[in-house]
Amino acid sequence: MSDHTDDFEMIRDQARRYLDAAAPPEHLKNMLEQAGGFDQALWSGAVGLGWPACALPERHDGLGLGWRGLCVLAEELGRKSASLPLVASAAVAQLLAGEGMAGQANLPALASGERHACLALCQSGAAGLALRPRMQWDGAALNGATAITPFAASADLALVPATRGADLVLLLVDLRLSGITRTIEPAIDNSRAAATLAFDGAAATALAVGAQAEAALWQVASLAALATAFEQVGGAQACLDMARGYALERKAFGQQIGRFQAIKSKLADIFIRIELARGCALDALAALEAHDPAWPSLAASARMAATDAYEIAARETIQTHGAIGVTWEAMPHHHYRRSRALALEIGAAASWRERLLSTAAFSTTAH
Repeated sequence: MSDHTDDFEMIRDQARRYLDAAAPPEHLKNMLEQAGGFDQALWSGAVGLGWPACALPERHDGLGLGWRGLCVLAEELGRKSASLPLVASAAVAQLLAGEGMAGQANLPALASGERHACLALCQSGAAGLALRPRMQWDGAALNGATAITPFAASADLALVPATRGADLVLLLVDLRLSGITRTIEPAIDNSRAAATLAFDGAAATALAVGAQAEAALWQVASLAALATAFEQVGGAQACLDMARGYALERKAFGQQIGRFQAIKSKLADIFIRIELARGCALDALAALEAHDPAWPSLAASARMAATDAYEIAARETIQTHGAIGVTWEAMPHHHYRRSRALALEIGAAASWRERLLSTAAFSTTAH
């Protein structure tokens, strides 16, 4: 990490300046108007800056900045409540970059941003992450349907868990081929290009089977959860900054509303939750970089803490603003929408709580 400290600060500064210029409030509002919206202009700019290649190693045409570089970008996206398929594409690319992994022919296009991916880990009728998926793959054709999946309306590739007999199998699906139907779905945050995917005899590439598939699935989910935690922390921090600014500006009964104990308590609670979530996320990231086998458990903790922090921050920021907080012109509702979307996209909190408890129990038994 120390070798790239200056690089990370440069990336953060570059990302902040780019997003401030390319995603002003009116642009973000326009993205909410139509279901299934994908911010192609913002993505093209990010591609030009090399963001899709950030986490990949140099041998795969990446920038070699690791998951920390990706998390820096995710945090800035969260701060702005901008939507890009950066986390999903990076998680799929990290999986494909593994030694001997099938589907590596897609890495150059993912690194360049020519293609992007979605994580179809939650399936129609299933609760949480699809560890016992309802989709079936017979070795040649995939059948079944996903739940509403972010960026499925725009993605070129999808990572999909399915079953083959009694085995779990993790598949990479080229969404440009036949046998695939995308149905755009309205969502609380229409800027996430959300859609369901239905597969009717679709071709797919098997990446892993059985125990290897379960390990690969949790690797991808944990990487996505970690980066998403940073995105949630960025959003929560933006909410706190927004609420604090309004509390210092708005006056009632002849004084700033920030002087009232009720407002002070709200802001203090948000601050504490953000710091807890940030600490969990940094611990998980440090463990990942140190190749500590406990990093997925820490990522699950970060996922839960960041989801809680963003939810509370978004909600209390609206309360601090009062009636104006829910108007179309104001920004708090953007973060409330995003907090709700991110809380469910890679599995609800219950899934991650169960994952944390199961890994903790395994660790205790092992010792």
